[in-house]
Amino acid sequence: MRLAIAVVLGLMIGTAAYAQGRAGPFTGHEAEQLSEVWPQIREAAHFEDINWSAHGLSRAPGNSEAQRILSDNWSELRREQHFSDIDWADYSDARSSQTERYARADSDSLDEGYHNSPYTHEQFDEMSKVWSKIRQAARYDDINWHGLGLAAAPGGHEARRLTSKYWSELRKAAQFEDINWQATTGYHAR
Repeated sequence: MRLAIAVVLGLMIGTAAYAQGRAGPFTGHEAEQLSEVWPQIREAAHFEDINWSAHGLSRAPGNSEAQRILSDNWSELRREQHFSDIDWADYSDARSSQTERYARADSDSLDEGYHNSPYTHEQFDEMSKVWSKIRQAARYDDINWHGLGLAAAPGGHEARRLTSKYWSELRKAAQFEDINWQATTGYHAR
């Protein structure tokens, strides 16, 4: 009998741990809420653009840390067809940024520029490709990303915020790779 109880408890604990891993930084209820609205909200270019009340929610599910993780990684996360497909292990360390994950993956890369920027490797490449065109814009917010063949401005919330805020200085760089993010914006890769 004790063995049966131990097995049942072990299964319950294992199931709870597995469910927590699948829900990431969200409770089961919050993950259910996000799963229900995921097909609609993943269409938003930026996490901050989501009108939660239009989806029957008073606010974004999750605590401030969970919402920060969603916001900071939105360009990646929204690519998942289903909320339940997200591998939260990639985002579980709150101190781990997109830059760190990509830096680890490409640590032997000759292109070191993105390691010290707020952009992922892919986003950095996108910005590099269009840099000669976009640096002509007087204001970052005036850039027509669709006209450049991009669905939206590359980068997470922090990358877009810093680029917009320091645009007048950043656009002076002849190449996107030449930007010294720390000197210009105070950004430190984590």
